[in-house]
Amino acid sequence: MSKENYDTKLVVLEALPQEAVKSPTIPVDVFMQEAENLFVWAEEDKETLVAKGLDWQTYAEDLPTRTGACRYAQALWMKERYSQEEAAKAWREESPKAYEFRNDLLADLRFAFRKRPDLIARVRAIADGEGDADMIQDLMDISVLGQSQYSRAGKSEV
Repeated sequence: MSKENYDTKLVVLEALPQEAVKSPTIPVDVFMQEAENLFVWAEEDKETLVAKGLDWQTYAEDLPTRTGACRYAQALWMKERYSQEEAAKAWREESPKAYEFRNDLLADLRFAFRKRPDLIARVRAIADGEGDADMIQDLMDISVLGQSQYSRAGKSEV
């Protein structure tokens, strides 16, 4: 049901101007529970509230749909948040292996191309730079360089 509520309200939410969006000041689950409680309590007093001027349709009738949509959005956000945290943790654990692998490959290429100044210059260029994105690009560049030299040498010579 919450997904249907979310799908129903998504167009409305996406149309909100960014300046109208506010961060919650209390945990979302607490806010949703309080809103749902207020709806139940307000239903008991609907006649009195409407008689006092409350526009029931605008402020109350749609509340269960809104809270359902918000609960689903919160679940999506939590899933994404923890997926990113898990990916960051995995990266912290595994990236040292990737750096070591890159360094080993660069050493191998320096040895393999030791008599080829043109290729050594390319290896040096690959080795320049730092950071995770550079290391990932280095691995791709090493692969392309290695494959091109393998193809040129002829598979039977390697």
